[in-house]
Amino acid sequence: MSSKQGKVSSVPKFSSFKPKPKPETTHAQKEDKVDESNHRHDNPIPPKPHHHDSPVNISHHADKAHHLKLSRRPSPLEQDRDASFIYDKRGDPLIRRYGGINRREVPNYRRFGSGRVLGVDGYIRIDQSRSCDEFFILTYRESRSLLGSDRKTLLAKGGHYKSQPIRVRREQLQAVTGSEDFLPLKTSRKRKRSGSESGNSSNEGGQSYRSIHGKSKNHEHSDSDLDYASDVSAGLGDQREDDPVNLRSIDLSRRVRELPQDINAWFELVNHQDALLRMSAQDGHHPTAAEIRSFADIKLSMLEQAYSHATTDPQRERLQLRIMREGSKVWEVKTISRRWEEALQRHGTSFELWREYTSFQQTKLSTFQYEKVKQLYIERLRWLESTVSSRQPHMNLQDIYKQMIYVFLRATRFIADSGHKELATAAWQATLELTFARPSALPGESEFKVPPNFQDFWESEVPRIGEESAQGWAVFERGDGSLDPPEPKSVDKPISPNTRDGYKAWSSIEQQKAQAATNPARTMDDGAEDDPFRVVMFADIQDILLYFPSQVIPEIQRQLLDAYLIFCQLPPALCQTSITRDMIQDDFLIRSSTKFMAAGNPSDTVTFSEEQNKRPPKFSHDYHRIAITPEILVPLPHWFRVMKKVRDDIPANQYLWISTTLKQLVRTFGIRELGPYHLAFESVNDPGSEKKTAKALLKQDPTNSALYLEYSILEWAKGNKDIARNTTNAAARLAAISAHDKASLCISAAWMELADCDLTKATLRLCALPEDGSTVSIEGSAASMAQILKSRQFLSSTRDYLLSSGDAGNAVVYAEGLALLEYLTRQSNKEPASGSQGDIWSAVSSISTCSDELVSRSLGSDPAHERLLQSSARLLYYHASQGPFRPGFLREQLTKYINFFPQNTIFLSLFAWREARLSIDDRVRSILDKVVLAEPHDCVSSRVFAIRYESRTGNIHSTRAAFEHALESEACKNHPDLWISYIRFCHDRKELRSKAKSIFYRAIQHCPWSKDVFMEAFITLVRDMDSSELKSVYNTLSEKGLRVHVEMEEFVEKWRREQKERDRRPR
Repeated sequence: MSSKQGKVSSVPKFSSFKPKPKPETTHAQKEDKVDESNHRHDNPIPPKPHHHDSPVNISHHADKAHHLKLSRRPSPLEQDRDASFIYDKRGDPLIRRYGGINRREVPNYRRFGSGRVLGVDGYIRIDQSRSCDEFFILTYRESRSLLGSDRKTLLAKGGHYKSQPIRVRREQLQAVTGSEDFLPLKTSRKRKRSGSESGNSSNEGGQSYRSIHGKSKNHEHSDSDLDYASDVSAGLGDQREDDPVNLRSIDLSRRVRELPQDINAWFELVNHQDALLRMSAQDGHHPTAAEIRSFADIKLSMLEQAYSHATTDPQRERLQLRIMREGSKVWEVKTISRRWEEALQRHGTSFELWREYTSFQQTKLSTFQYEKVKQLYIERLRWLESTVSSRQPHMNLQDIYKQMIYVFLRATRFIADSGHKELATAAWQATLELTFARPSALPGESEFKVPPNFQDFWESEVPRIGEESAQGWAVFERGDGSLDPPEPKSVDKPISPNTRDGYKAWSSIEQQKAQAATNPARTMDDGAEDDPFRVVMFADIQDILLYFPSQVIPEIQRQLLDAYLIFCQLPPALCQTSITRDMIQDDFLIRSSTKFMAAGNPSDTVTFSEEQNKRPPKFSHDYHRIAITPEILVPLPHWFRVMKKVRDDIPANQYLWISTTLKQLVRTFGIRELGPYHLAFESVNDPGSEKKTAKALLKQDPTNSALYLEYSILEWAKGNKDIARNTTNAAARLAAISAHDKASLCISAAWMELADCDLTKATLRLCALPEDGSTVSIEGSAASMAQILKSRQFLSSTRDYLLSSGDAGNAVVYAEGLALLEYLTRQSNKEPASGSQGDIWSAVSSISTCSDELVSRSLGSDPAHERLLQSSARLLYYHASQGPFRPGFLREQLTKYINFFPQNTIFLSLFAWREARLSIDDRVRSILDKVVLAEPHDCVSSRVFAIRYESRTGNIHSTRAAFEHALESEACKNHPDLWISYIRFCHDRKELRSKAKSIFYRAIQHCPWSKDVFMEAFITLVRDMDSSELKSVYNTLSEKGLRVHVEMEEFVEKWRREQKERDRRPR
């Protein structure tokens, strides 16, 4: 018993249930409490919690009291004098030593109003960052906590995992009485307890073990940082109420609830979910696959609800199309197939639904077959022909004709991608012959049935369009078939590769044979008997040919020619109709003659300097979206261009066919509007021949002002300035040229003088506009003020008259001239300028005035508006490249232009030109994510631009992320060239080489019709795959019906035998 007397019993005493006696308070203590309350009135010490307080409040107050108790550390002398009081008259000398106060001694406090700022809108708040010395202003786009007031929303649930507070486990100090002159850095897990300590800890640390509130929970003991978070969360509901995105959600929900028949409101609500999805991605991260799937499920339920309220067939078709697009992100393949069958039964006539269904069948690897998908295109063409023949009332025949061109282009692009290039080329040869070389009178001509005489023309094997000495079907008919076929062509023997690997050798021979088989062969050509696909008979193409009635051809020939240019991987330039915009938006159609690759050497590191910022932007792009103008079409040394040099990027026979076809369409078949395009093509691919080509074209069409303009620009770029001036002067004196075309010539001449930094001559060129540009004298003194005022009045009045007349295309010509004149003659001094610069502020103000007028007339997205803003961008670039300028002004204007036309490559390139630096708030990435790459503006050219920007300014990981985001988007997920570029990008980087094979298998799942994608296994990944994998890829390629010129297994075995025999030969 004696041994146990010194120990304190751990058995609880039942006297703990008795009320504890209140300590007596002396008069001195009362005065001290009054004095202490005066000094600590901002954050008084919380009183002892009562029995009705919640466990959270009790723990919170006890925690604060515990901190305040530890913060009061009296010195030994003061404690000896009076342990109940603290006197501090000298301050803390440790403040000077450590450069600040002890933050543990600063009392906790709250801001009233949850951070609202007095006198401003409610959604602007002050938020304390993780550093106590900094504050930030939050707008409605930002939030202080990921957990909103509505914790049941998907956005709130998605944010839980992104911010997890770290809780520090509290441990009691070892024998800390509060009188030591040190702060223990480590604590011991063994604690000495006394009766007083246990009593204090039970009151200050948490609930008593016998408390009626039960056992305290871990989350009830929160640190001060978590207290701030709880305060923020409490005030977040008010912020969400002022959020414009939330207000938009409430408004749209109210609209569809009050008027469920308003289908446009339903679509706005569905599209608004994309904004919510972008907001759910915190810290600039892109949405995850789970988030995309969840939001797709939400949109799907909205669309199905809207479908039940639709009242017309067009509304149901639009909703059904969107349902299938969103459902493809959620449903399984079997469910998608079943839903497509149901959708086509209800809306089989919808062109948009048919296009989406065909894309689904073309990208479904498990069931894809070349002949099956080809039959889908053929059946659609025949159905459209029968629809036109039925002559139903209220039918728009022009739209159906455009749909036929679109389907034909999709079919031929699909055939060429599958490896049957000679068949696709033959289909275009026959269609162009049927459209532009048909005889004037055909006996028994039907609307869409190809005349039987054309079969005789095709089977005779006489030269066809695109081949040398071709005269056309009409000449063949007039000569009663007396034309002779061309001489048989010999085929060059493939070059034997220098490798022992049989698969590498097969891929080399296969590529060489494929490049030699881009055009159809004749029966007597060498090698035709070995490959039956090389000779294309009429029976092979008769089901996919286009044949229009003669009276329709003038209305659809521009769309057909643009489709032909797109098939040839060239930019369209003749019309800007909706069907053409759909063509260049379709990732199944847009291709580049050069295989796109991310810029930069894998071993190079990205560095930025002032010299790199001064480099000009990249003027040539593999994929671009630019409004076609003469200065864009011809190659200028310091401006953007759309015409690429394809001669070295495609097979020689394919280039010869394209070049000859353009030449024959213009000179033989009289398509004069294609003349400027043909001149630009020849100037890029065959430099030195532009003078000969221009003379031949001008002789055929002497009143084509675009030919004069392009030729003068080409001569000026070569340094022949006198020839360029004489050309424009001679064209301006022609009476047959319209006044608007003369104005374009004078404005272009002024641009040439301005490019030579001669502002005086440029002004004189513009001053000749009131006299139709016929009397141009640029020698002598500068222009007088009277001439300037007269020209300004002429340009502004003509611009306003044309705008009021609805002629926006010609109005922007005079708006460009007026802006150029303002730049040369005004002196507002609002922007910096040197002697070789003008007044950019006045010029841009003039452009903005015309732009606002176009927007007010609902022409904000018109091609004329885009051409106007491109001219303004050209002037901004000239000003910035010639001397001092304010980057903020350039950024402000280009941001405005990008908001109007997010896909324009010129605006994006110039915007990134001066923003090429690494920073946390990267403006280029911000505008790409928020505007350019957002629906419905997302397109292939913008994704390629984003990838190239990351490869230039970021690193390999950011570039890889840009690839991933592009190939996950709806605009690029089925683009073969982009997948091939991604495979090669990863394979060329040591850090990413292990991922190349998995990316290849993803690529063939998204592009099972593309032979080029399959061939990457034998070109890029041949060393990373074993023989079984390569055989599996080849077997899949063959089973799907793709074109193969050489049987791989037989070739590999033969190649290995030959290598063994070669090794056995004595040297």
